[in-house]
Amino acid sequence: MTDLTKTDQKNFLGIPIIGEGSEGSSRVAQITKDEFADLVKPLLAHPDVHLFGWKQYTPYFNDGDLCEFSATGFYLVTQADTEQYEDLKENDPYMVEEVFDPHSDHPTLGGLPWDWDDDTRQGAYGDYEGPDKALHKSAMELRGAINRGSADAVLLGLFGDHCRIAVSKNKIEVEEYSHD
Repeated sequence: MTDLTKTDQKNFLGIPIIGEGSEGSSRVAQITKDEFADLVKPLLAHPDVHLFGWKQYTPYFNDGDLCEFSATGFYLVTQADTEQYEDLKENDPYMVEEVFDPHSDHPTLGGLPWDWDDDTRQGAYGDYEGPDKALHKSAMELRGAINRGSADAVLLGLFGDHCRIAVSKNKIEVEEYSHD
């Protein structure tokens, strides 16, 4: 007879669970609302930050993969970038995320240079090059939480699905986002 009280036995409400289903989600561990706030505060407090944002949505169709909510496209606009940002936002809004991504070659913040080795045919990001290492680090930490999915529960709860978010010191704009 099997001992159902073994500590390695999975159970729910003390009832043994026999067998296993397939994994239903690729979710990563989620941060709390307070932990998310701790990532946002340094950017809001920095005098050079004009605004930052991202988009979040659940895909309508994902080529057979699960259609799961996610956030992506983090960008940061400094005070010195405002004219270029306004121009892009009006004329080519899809380029905003690419141009103002703090990961690599941000117009005023710098970034992580891509180093390519022709002999090994491999590349890697180098050390930060730019004027403000602390601001870059803060931006990259928030970017990581948003783009890697650890803030998904907080983002969905705060702002909803299918939207673009723009955060400035005095307001958070949530705009409907339609995607293909």
